[in-house]
Amino acid sequence: MSSPSKTSFISPRRILIIAQSTVTQLVRMKVFYFLIPIALAFIGLQFFDAFWFNGPETMLPEQELRFHKNLCMGTMMLFTSLFAVVSTALLIPRDIEDRTLYTILCKPVPRLDYLVGKLFGVIAVVFIAILVMDLLMVATLHFRAEQVSAQLTEYLSTVRNFPESEVAKAQAEIAAHGPTINLQYGVLAHFLKACVIAAVALLISTFSSSTLFTIATSVMIWIIGAFQSIARDGLFQSENFGDDPSLPEKILTTLISLVFPDFQLYEAISDGAVRAQEILPSDVGQIVGFTALYIGIYTVLSWFVFSDKEF
Repeated sequence: MSSPSKTSFISPRRILIIAQSTVTQLVRMKVFYFLIPIALAFIGLQFFDAFWFNGPETMLPEQELRFHKNLCMGTMMLFTSLFAVVSTALLIPRDIEDRTLYTILCKPVPRLDYLVGKLFGVIAVVFIAILVMDLLMVATLHFRAEQVSAQLTEYLSTVRNFPESEVAKAQAEIAAHGPTINLQYGVLAHFLKACVIAAVALLISTFSSSTLFTIATSVMIWIIGAFQSIARDGLFQSENFGDDPSLPEKILTTLISLVFPDFQLYEAISDGAVRAQEILPSDVGQIVGFTALYIGIYTVLSWFVFSDKEF
Protein backbone atom coordinates (compact mmCIF):
# COMPACT_ATOMS: atom_id res chain seq x y z
CA MET A 1 0.00 0.00 0.00
CA SER A 2 1.52 3.27 -1.10
CA SER A 3 1.94 6.05 1.41
CA PRO A 4 0.12 9.33 0.76
CA SER A 5 2.18 11.88 -1.08
CA LYS A 6 3.44 14.76 0.95
CA THR A 7 2.65 18.33 0.04
CA SER A 8 5.79 20.22 -0.86
CA PHE A 9 6.68 23.27 1.18
CA ILE A 10 6.32 25.62 -1.79
CA SER A 11 5.36 24.89 -5.37
CA PRO A 12 5.84 27.28 -8.32
CA ARG A 13 3.05 25.45 -10.14
CA ARG A 14 0.55 26.05 -7.34
CA ILE A 15 1.65 29.67 -7.05
CA LEU A 16 1.18 30.15 -10.80
CA ILE A 17 -2.32 28.64 -10.71
CA ILE A 18 -3.37 30.87 -7.80
CA ALA A 19 -1.83 33.90 -9.50
CA GLN A 20 -3.74 33.17 -12.72
CA SER A 21 -6.93 32.75 -10.72
CA THR A 22 -6.27 36.07 -8.98
CA VAL A 23 -5.79 37.86 -12.31
CA THR A 24 -9.07 36.40 -13.55
CA GLN A 25 -10.79 37.43 -10.32
CA LEU A 26 -9.55 41.01 -10.60
CA VAL A 27 -10.51 41.24 -14.27
CA ARG A 28 -14.03 40.10 -13.41
CA MET A 29 -14.13 42.86 -10.81
CA LYS A 30 -13.61 45.27 -13.75
CA VAL A 31 -10.53 46.83 -12.21
CA PHE A 32 -9.24 47.93 -15.61
CA TYR A 33 -12.07 50.40 -16.05
CA PHE A 34 -9.96 53.05 -14.35
CA LEU A 35 -7.66 53.03 -17.40
CA ILE A 36 -10.37 54.70 -19.50
CA PRO A 37 -10.25 58.12 -17.78
CA ILE A 38 -6.44 57.90 -17.62
CA ALA A 39 -6.26 57.28 -21.37
CA LEU A 40 -8.56 60.22 -22.00
CA ALA A 41 -6.46 62.42 -19.70
CA PHE A 42 -3.20 61.47 -21.43
CA ILE A 43 -4.69 62.12 -24.86
CA GLY A 44 -6.21 65.38 -23.65
CA LEU A 45 -2.76 66.64 -22.69
CA GLN A 46 -2.03 67.02 -26.40
CA PHE A 47 -4.53 69.87 -26.56
CA PHE A 48 -3.42 71.57 -23.35
CA ASP A 49 -0.56 74.05 -23.19
CA ALA A 50 1.27 74.73 -19.95
CA PHE A 51 0.42 78.19 -18.68
CA TRP A 52 4.02 79.36 -19.03
CA PHE A 53 4.48 78.03 -22.56
CA ASN A 54 3.32 80.51 -25.20
CA GLY A 55 5.39 79.15 -28.05
CA PRO A 56 9.11 78.65 -28.70
CA GLU A 57 9.81 82.37 -28.26
CA THR A 58 9.56 81.80 -24.50
CA MET A 59 12.71 79.65 -24.79
CA LEU A 60 11.33 77.17 -22.26
CA PRO A 61 10.21 74.27 -24.47
CA GLU A 62 11.77 71.65 -22.20
CA GLN A 63 9.52 72.81 -19.37
CA GLU A 64 6.50 72.05 -21.54
CA LEU A 65 7.69 68.44 -21.91
CA ARG A 66 8.60 68.23 -18.24
CA PHE A 67 5.10 69.38 -17.36
CA HIS A 68 3.68 66.63 -19.59
CA LYS A 69 5.89 63.97 -17.98
CA ASN A 70 5.08 65.19 -14.49
CA LEU A 71 1.35 64.81 -15.06
CA CYS A 72 1.68 61.40 -16.70
CA MET A 73 4.12 59.98 -14.15
CA GLY A 74 2.17 61.41 -11.22
CA THR A 75 -1.03 59.86 -12.53
CA MET A 76 0.70 56.51 -13.01
CA MET A 77 2.12 56.59 -9.49
CA LEU A 78 -1.18 57.52 -7.87
CA PHE A 79 -3.36 55.00 -9.66
CA THR A 80 -0.95 52.05 -9.52
CA SER A 81 -0.34 52.56 -5.81
CA LEU A 82 -4.03 52.95 -5.00
CA PHE A 83 -4.88 49.98 -7.18
CA ALA A 84 -2.25 47.85 -5.41
CA VAL A 85 -3.76 48.76 -2.04
CA VAL A 86 -7.43 48.34 -2.91
CA SER A 87 -7.15 45.16 -4.97
CA THR A 88 -4.95 43.41 -2.40
CA ALA A 89 -7.23 44.48 0.46
CA LEU A 90 -10.26 42.98 -1.30
CA LEU A 91 -8.82 39.59 -2.20
CA ILE A 92 -8.70 37.64 1.08
CA PRO A 93 -12.05 38.97 2.42
CA ARG A 94 -13.65 38.16 -0.96
CA ASP A 95 -12.25 34.61 -0.86
CA ILE A 96 -13.58 34.15 2.68
CA GLU A 97 -16.98 35.53 1.73
CA ASP A 98 -17.21 33.26 -1.35
CA ARG A 99 -15.77 30.34 0.67
CA THR A 100 -13.12 29.97 -2.03
CA LEU A 101 -10.41 30.15 0.62
CA TYR A 102 -11.73 27.04 2.40
CA THR A 103 -11.73 25.09 -0.86
CA ILE A 104 -8.17 26.11 -1.67
CA LEU A 105 -6.74 25.35 1.77
CA CYS A 106 -8.42 21.93 1.82
CA LYS A 107 -6.66 20.78 -1.35
CA PRO A 108 -4.27 20.94 0.60
CA VAL A 109 -2.50 24.10 -0.52
CA PRO A 110 0.12 25.57 1.81
CA ARG A 111 -0.81 29.01 3.03
CA LEU A 112 2.49 30.41 1.83
CA ASP A 113 1.65 29.31 -1.72
CA TYR A 114 -1.75 30.94 -1.40
CA LEU A 115 -0.33 34.28 -0.21
CA VAL A 116 2.49 34.38 -2.75
CA GLY A 117 0.08 33.45 -5.54
CA LYS A 118 -2.32 36.21 -4.53
CA LEU A 119 0.50 38.75 -4.37
CA PHE A 120 1.91 37.73 -7.74
CA GLY A 121 -1.57 37.96 -9.25
CA VAL A 122 -1.93 41.54 -8.04
CA ILE A 123 1.57 42.37 -9.29
CA ALA A 124 0.72 40.91 -12.70
CA VAL A 125 -2.38 43.09 -13.00
CA VAL A 126 -0.41 46.15 -11.82
CA PHE A 127 2.19 45.36 -14.49
CA ILE A 128 -0.46 45.18 -17.22
CA ALA A 129 -2.01 48.46 -16.05
CA ILE A 130 1.27 50.34 -15.87
CA LEU A 131 2.33 48.91 -19.24
CA VAL A 132 -0.81 50.32 -20.86
CA MET A 133 -0.27 53.70 -19.20
CA ASP A 134 3.39 53.67 -20.20
CA LEU A 135 2.53 53.03 -23.85
CA LEU A 136 0.04 55.89 -23.75
CA MET A 137 2.58 58.20 -22.15
CA VAL A 138 5.33 57.30 -24.64
CA ALA A 139 3.00 57.79 -27.63
CA THR A 140 1.64 61.14 -26.45
CA LEU A 141 5.04 62.37 -25.27
CA HIS A 142 6.62 61.46 -28.61
CA PHE A 143 3.93 63.41 -30.45
CA ARG A 144 4.35 66.36 -28.09
CA ALA A 145 8.16 66.33 -28.37
CA GLU A 146 7.99 66.27 -32.18
CA GLN A 147 5.58 69.18 -32.12
CA VAL A 148 7.70 71.27 -29.74
CA SER A 149 10.90 70.40 -31.63
CA ALA A 150 9.37 71.50 -34.95
CA GLN A 151 8.18 74.79 -33.47
CA LEU A 152 11.55 75.47 -31.86
CA THR A 153 13.48 74.58 -35.02
CA GLU A 154 11.38 76.92 -37.15
CA TYR A 155 11.70 79.70 -34.59
CA LEU A 156 15.49 79.42 -34.20
CA SER A 157 16.12 79.00 -37.93
CA THR A 158 13.81 81.59 -39.43
CA VAL A 159 13.21 84.14 -36.68
CA ARG A 160 16.48 84.12 -34.76
CA ASN A 161 18.75 82.94 -37.62
CA PHE A 162 20.69 80.61 -35.34
CA PRO A 163 23.42 78.47 -36.95
CA GLU A 164 22.68 74.80 -37.59
CA SER A 165 24.94 73.73 -34.71
CA GLU A 166 22.85 75.69 -32.21
CA VAL A 167 19.63 74.38 -33.69
CA ALA A 168 20.92 70.80 -33.46
CA LYS A 169 21.90 71.40 -29.84
CA ALA A 170 18.41 72.65 -29.03
CA GLN A 171 16.87 69.65 -30.79
CA ALA A 172 19.06 67.29 -28.76
CA GLU A 173 17.89 68.93 -25.55
CA ILE A 174 14.27 68.47 -26.60
CA ALA A 175 14.96 64.82 -27.48
CA ALA A 176 16.44 64.29 -24.00
CA HIS A 177 13.07 65.25 -22.53
CA GLY A 178 11.17 62.89 -24.82
CA PRO A 179 10.71 59.11 -24.51
CA THR A 180 14.09 57.80 -23.31
CA ILE A 181 15.43 54.82 -21.40
CA ASN A 182 15.77 57.05 -18.33
CA LEU A 183 12.04 57.72 -18.46
CA GLN A 184 11.46 53.96 -18.46
CA TYR A 185 13.59 53.71 -15.33
CA GLY A 186 11.14 56.12 -13.71
CA VAL A 187 8.20 53.96 -14.79
CA LEU A 188 9.98 50.91 -13.37
CA ALA A 189 10.42 52.73 -10.06
CA HIS A 190 6.68 53.36 -9.84
CA PHE A 191 5.95 49.72 -10.65
CA LEU A 192 8.34 48.46 -7.96
CA LYS A 193 6.87 50.91 -5.48
CA ALA A 194 3.38 49.57 -6.20
CA CYS A 195 4.67 46.01 -5.66
CA VAL A 196 5.96 46.95 -2.20
CA ILE A 197 2.67 48.66 -1.35
CA ALA A 198 0.79 45.52 -2.41
CA ALA A 199 2.99 43.43 -0.11
CA VAL A 200 2.26 45.83 2.77
CA ALA A 201 -1.48 45.58 2.10
CA LEU A 202 -1.21 41.79 2.00
CA LEU A 203 0.39 41.74 5.43
CA ILE A 204 -2.29 43.97 6.93
CA SER A 205 -5.11 41.98 5.34
CA THR A 206 -3.91 38.78 7.03
CA PHE A 207 -4.76 40.08 10.51
CA SER A 208 -7.45 42.66 9.71
CA SER A 209 -11.08 41.68 9.39
CA SER A 210 -12.04 45.02 7.84
CA THR A 211 -11.25 45.92 4.25
CA LEU A 212 -11.58 49.61 5.07
CA PHE A 213 -9.03 49.28 7.88
CA THR A 214 -6.62 47.49 5.55
CA ILE A 215 -6.93 50.21 2.93
CA ALA A 216 -6.62 53.06 5.45
CA THR A 217 -3.61 51.54 7.21
CA SER A 218 -1.87 50.72 3.93
CA VAL A 219 -2.35 54.29 2.72
CA MET A 220 -0.96 55.60 6.01
CA ILE A 221 2.15 53.42 5.65
CA TRP A 222 2.43 54.61 2.05
CA ILE A 223 2.40 58.23 3.22
CA ILE A 224 4.82 57.55 6.09
CA GLY A 225 7.16 55.76 3.69
CA ALA A 226 7.17 58.78 1.40
CA PHE A 227 8.38 61.08 4.19
CA GLN A 228 10.18 58.81 6.62
CA SER A 229 13.63 59.49 5.18
CA ILE A 230 13.11 63.23 5.66
CA ALA A 231 11.90 62.73 9.23
CA ARG A 232 14.75 60.33 9.97
CA ASP A 233 17.37 62.75 8.67
CA GLY A 234 15.82 65.56 10.67
CA LEU A 235 15.85 63.46 13.82
CA PHE A 236 19.42 62.25 13.64
CA GLN A 237 20.83 65.53 12.38
CA SER A 238 19.24 67.60 15.11
CA GLU A 239 21.14 69.18 17.95
CA ASN A 240 20.31 66.23 20.20
CA PHE A 241 22.46 63.89 18.11
CA GLY A 242 26.07 64.08 17.12
CA ASP A 243 27.47 63.95 13.62
CA ASP A 244 28.20 60.22 13.89
CA PRO A 245 25.13 58.19 14.89
CA SER A 246 25.66 55.65 17.65
CA LEU A 247 24.88 51.94 17.37
CA PRO A 248 21.37 52.28 18.94
CA GLU A 249 20.59 55.07 16.51
CA LYS A 250 21.69 52.90 13.57
CA ILE A 251 19.57 50.01 14.83
CA LEU A 252 16.56 52.31 15.24
CA THR A 253 17.07 53.68 11.73
CA THR A 254 17.24 50.17 10.29
CA LEU A 255 14.08 49.07 12.12
CA ILE A 256 12.20 52.14 10.90
CA SER A 257 13.32 51.45 7.33
CA LEU A 258 12.18 47.83 7.56
CA VAL A 259 8.78 48.58 9.09
CA PHE A 260 8.12 51.61 6.88
CA PRO A 261 9.63 51.21 3.40
CA ASP A 262 11.63 54.21 2.24
CA PHE A 263 9.69 55.27 -0.86
CA GLN A 264 11.97 58.26 -1.30
CA LEU A 265 14.40 55.89 -3.02
CA TYR A 266 11.82 55.27 -5.74
CA GLU A 267 10.81 58.92 -5.98
CA ALA A 268 14.45 59.93 -6.53
CA ILE A 269 14.61 57.73 -9.64
CA SER A 270 11.25 59.00 -10.89
CA ASP A 271 12.13 62.66 -10.34
CA GLY A 272 15.45 62.17 -12.11
CA ALA A 273 13.63 60.63 -15.08
CA VAL A 274 11.24 63.59 -15.32
CA ARG A 275 14.15 66.04 -15.22
CA ALA A 276 15.98 64.06 -17.93
CA GLN A 277 18.89 63.42 -15.58
CA GLU A 278 21.21 60.47 -16.10
CA ILE A 279 20.17 57.45 -14.06
CA LEU A 280 22.86 54.87 -13.39
CA PRO A 281 22.09 51.15 -13.71
CA SER A 282 23.48 50.76 -10.19
CA ASP A 283 20.73 53.06 -8.88
CA VAL A 284 18.11 50.94 -10.62
CA GLY A 285 19.71 47.79 -9.24
CA GLN A 286 19.52 49.29 -5.76
CA ILE A 287 15.76 49.83 -5.85
CA VAL A 288 15.27 46.37 -7.36
CA GLY A 289 17.22 44.90 -4.44
CA PHE A 290 15.27 46.94 -1.88
CA THR A 291 12.01 45.86 -3.51
CA ALA A 292 12.95 42.19 -3.28
CA LEU A 293 13.96 42.68 0.37
CA TYR A 294 10.74 44.48 1.32
CA ILE A 295 8.51 41.99 -0.49
CA GLY A 296 10.36 39.07 1.11
CA ILE A 297 10.04 40.51 4.61
CA TYR A 298 6.35 41.40 4.30
CA THR A 299 5.50 38.06 2.68
CA VAL A 300 7.19 36.08 5.43
CA LEU A 301 5.45 38.16 8.10
CA SER A 302 2.14 37.63 6.29
CA TRP A 303 2.76 33.89 6.31
CA PHE A 304 3.49 33.86 10.06
CA VAL A 305 0.27 35.76 10.80
CA PHE A 306 -1.85 33.81 8.32
CA SER A 307 -0.59 30.45 9.59
CA ASP A 308 -2.15 31.05 13.01
CA LYS A 309 -5.58 31.91 11.66
CA GLU A 310 -8.31 29.28 11.76
CA PHE A 311 -10.70 28.94 8.84
